[in-house]
Amino acid sequence: MKPLSLDFRERLVAAYEAGEESLAEIGRRFSVSGRVVGKLVRQKQDLGTLEAQLHRRGRKPAVSGQKKVELLEHLKKYPDATVLERRGALGLTCSEKTLWQTLRKMGWRFKKSRRVRRNKIAPTLP
Repeated sequence: MKPLSLDFRERLVAAYEAGEESLAEIGRRFSVSGRVVGKLVRQKQDLGTLEAQLHRRGRKPAVSGQKKVELLEHLKKYPDATVLERRGALGLTCSEKTLWQTLRKMGWRFKKSRRVRRNKIAPTLP
C-alpha cells in the first residue's frame, strides 16, 4: 500500500486544526478512517513533520555492527572454538542457538570434512 501524499496529509491535518469537525467526520469527508487522521495529527505534534515514516519491524539482530566484525575475526583466529567459548570471549549476552543462527547466516558451517580419511574401527589381533 502506498503512503498518502504529503499534500493530502497536510489537508487532513489542516481540516482538523480548523476545529469544526471530529476525526471521524474529517475521515469520512476525505474517504479515510478517523484513526488515520488522528495518527497524522499526533505525528505532527510529536515529530513536527507529516512525512511518511520508515517502519522497522521485527526483532533487531543480537549480533550486529562491531560485535559482528569481532565475531568474524574470532572465527578466523580460533576456528576450533565452540559456540559457548566464542560467546564468552566476545562478551555476548545472546543464547547459544542465536549465535548458531548468526553464524549460519554469515555462511559458516561446522560440518566434518569428507576429504579427511575416516577413522576405522577394526578388530585387533590377539
